[in-house]
Amino acid sequence: MSLFAQKTASDTLQNIVVSASRKAQTMLQSPYSTQVWTDSSIRQKSARTSPELLMNMPGIFLQKTNQGGGSLFVRGLTGNQTLLMLDGIRFNNSTFRYGPNQYLNTIDPFILERVESVMGSGAVQYGSDALTGVVHLYSQKPQFSTKPLLQVGLQKRWASSDMENSYQGKIMYGQKNWSLLVSGSSKKFGDLIRGNQLGAQIPSGYQEGSSMFKFRHQATKSFEWEIGYQQMVQNNVPVYHKIVLENFAINEMEKQKYERVYWKGTAITKHAWAQKITGIVAYQSSLEKRRAQKNASPMLRVESDQVDTRSLSIDVESQWTKHWSSNSGIEMYHDGVGSSRSDINQSSQKIIPMRGLYPDQSKYEQSSVFTLHHIRLNQFQVELGLRWHQVKATLPDTTLGLSIVQNQALVYTAGISRLIGTNSSVYLSSSSGFRSPNLDDLGSLGIVDFRYEKPAYQLKPEYSLNLELGYKFENYRFRQQVSVFRTSLSNLITRVKTTTVIQGYPVYEKRNVEESYLAGGEWSGMYKINTRSALQGQLSYVFGQNLTQNEPMRRIPPLHGSIQYLIQTGRFTSQIEHVFAFSQERLSAGDKSDNRMNPLGTAGWGVVNLQTTYARKHWQLSLQLQNLGDVDYRMHGSGINGVGRSIWGQFLISM
Repeated sequence: MSLFAQKTASDTLQNIVVSASRKAQTMLQSPYSTQVWTDSSIRQKSARTSPELLMNMPGIFLQKTNQGGGSLFVRGLTGNQTLLMLDGIRFNNSTFRYGPNQYLNTIDPFILERVESVMGSGAVQYGSDALTGVVHLYSQKPQFSTKPLLQVGLQKRWASSDMENSYQGKIMYGQKNWSLLVSGSSKKFGDLIRGNQLGAQIPSGYQEGSSMFKFRHQATKSFEWEIGYQQMVQNNVPVYHKIVLENFAINEMEKQKYERVYWKGTAITKHAWAQKITGIVAYQSSLEKRRAQKNASPMLRVESDQVDTRSLSIDVESQWTKHWSSNSGIEMYHDGVGSSRSDINQSSQKIIPMRGLYPDQSKYEQSSVFTLHHIRLNQFQVELGLRWHQVKATLPDTTLGLSIVQNQALVYTAGISRLIGTNSSVYLSSSSGFRSPNLDDLGSLGIVDFRYEKPAYQLKPEYSLNLELGYKFENYRFRQQVSVFRTSLSNLITRVKTTTVIQGYPVYEKRNVEESYLAGGEWSGMYKINTRSALQGQLSYVFGQNLTQNEPMRRIPPLHGSIQYLIQTGRFTSQIEHVFAFSQERLSAGDKSDNRMNPLGTAGWGVVNLQTTYARKHWQLSLQLQNLGDVDYRMHGSGINGVGRSIWGQFLISM
C-alpha cells in the first residue's frame, strides 16, 4: 500500500472509536457524541496546520490569534479548559494558558493519521481539563509486513504569494516482527494575504521544522512494544495583533519547541482480569521564548518558559463476563518549570534580570486512578466510570515566598445507548468534568494578552456537569449524528478587572466566583449519492451564559458549519466546499475590552474552496483554490484575518 494512498469518502461510514471509552467500539455503540477522521480524511483536507485541520470537526471552532497559533473551542471552551491527547499521552501541561493559545500548532499535521473527538465527556477517561470534551490525535505508525517492505515518500506544498513553501520526506521499512518509520519536514510560511485585495498582514510569516522516529517490535505473540521520538521547532513567530494594535516594534515567539520521547508496551495475557495491559512511559519538553519591544523604547523584554514533563500510565483491560468488560489504571504526570525574564536596554546593553511569568523551579504533580466499565445487554450498551485525581503544585516565588497548593477531585461518567435495528441508535449520557488550577492560574505574573495578571494561590478546581441526548444512523449510503446538550459550569476561575493599571495594562485578579452554562447541539452527516460522489456537512451551535455576571460567556463561537460535495471521475477526485459562520453579537464585557474583537460583534462570513486531485500509482498532484470570492473575514475572537483568494498546491510521490 502506498504511503500516500487515498480512500474514497465512503470508507469512513463504518468507524471504530477508541477515545470515548479507552476501548475499541463502533460509533453506533458509543453513548457519546464522537467523530473520527482517518488518514484519508486528513489527506483530503490538505491543511496547513493542525488547528486548521480540525476547524470543521463538529462541535469545534477555531480561533487564530496569529498565523503561528490556533486554539480549538470545544463546545465553547478553549485553552486550558479543553484537553488534547497525543498517542494516549496527555499533551496539556501545567502552563497551558487560559483562553486561546498556540500549543496545538506545535504538532505537525503531516505526521497525523487519525483524529478522534469526544464531546461532553473525557474527564474520567483522561483526567483534568476535559470540561467539555477531548480531542485525541494519533500519529502515523510503521506497519509490519509478511515480506520485507521498503517505502519512500516525498511531498511538497506551496502557495501563491509565497504564503507556504514546505517539504516532507518519509522512509518506512517493515518486516514480519519489526518496523521502522522516519520522517522530517521543513516549512516556510510567508505573510498571510487578506481577502478583498487588502494585501498582506505584516508580519505574520515564520519558519518551522519537525522530525519523527518510530520503531515497533512484535517481541512475542503476546507482547509488542514501540519507541518513538518527535520534535517541532518554530522560529520567529510574530504575534500579529500586538504589533498592529499595541504599538510594538517586536512581539514574537522567538522560539517554540515541542519534543517528546516515549516507550509503549502492550501485553496480552490469558487472565480474564488482565486480558490486555498497556503501559506508557514518556518525557515531553515544551519551550517558549518570547521577545517584545515597544516602538521608540530602548527596552527589549526577553522571556523564557520551559516545561519538562515525565509521565507514567498503565491501562488494564479486563473481561469479567461475556457481556461485561472494563479498563482500569493509573496515570502520573510531573511537570518541572523553568521561567525567566530579562529586560535589556538596547542603548546601554544593561541587562536587568526579573521574575519570570511563573515562579522559577515550580513543580506540578498529578496522579489519578480510574476505572471504566462497559456492559452490553442485548441492544443496550452501558458505560460507567469513575476517576479520582489529585494535584500538588509547588511554587517557590521569590516575591511571595514558597506556596504549596493541593486539591483533589472525583468525577464520573455514565451513558447508555440502545440500538434500533442494525443501523441506528439513541443515547443518553451524563458526565462530570473538572480542571485543577494549573501554574498559569496560580502563579502567572505579568502581561498576558491584553491584561496584567497577579498570582492567586487560593484557587480551587473548576467543575462541569454535562447532560446529552443523541441519535446516530448509518448504512451503506447515509450516515448522520445529531446531539443536544447542556453543560453546567461551577467554581469557574475568572479574571476580575481591578482599578489598578501597570505598564499601561489593566490589572486582573483571578477568583473562583462564576457559575455559567452552555447549551446547544451538533449535526453531522454524509450522503453517498453513488459510488463516485457524496455530500457531507456539519453544523454546530452553542449558547453560553454567565449566571454570576448575568451576561454572555466569553468568546462563545457563533453558529457555524460547512458543506462539501465530493466527486471522483477517473483519476480525478474533486471537492467543492462552503465554510461559513453566522455573526456573533452576544459579547461579554471581557469580549468588548479585547482588542482583537469589534465591540459591536463579529460579522458573519462564508467562503468557497475548490480542490482537485489527480492520482497515479506512485504520485499525485492536488490543487486548492481557497476563498474563491476573495472575502475578507475574521473568525470570531481571532487576532488575524483569514486568507484571501489564493492557490495552494501539493505534490506527493511514493515508491
